[in-house]
Amino acid sequence: MGPAEARQYMDREPFQPFRVRLKDGRTFDIVHPNMGMVTEAVFTIGIPAPDDPNPIYADRSEWIRFSQIDALELLPSPSSTAS
Repeated sequence: MGPAEARQYMDREPFQPFRVRLKDGRTFDIVHPNMGMVTEAVFTIGIPAPDDPNPIYADRSEWIRFSQIDALELLPSPSSTAS
């Protein structure tokens, strides 16, 4: 997995939330386009404040090397889970 694939997820119009699954088992959900930044070397993932019910800005961040990423997967959109 490299920066080109990560950019495809970040640049979707309209944005669709997705999960970053790491090889060590950790996961990070990118629920807003402000919560991720792709460079050639790392994927910077914004971590929201734990008490923020609708996060659009990061409280802190994690720098993840692309070699650490196992997969990216789309999350269900809110409209697809409603009955």
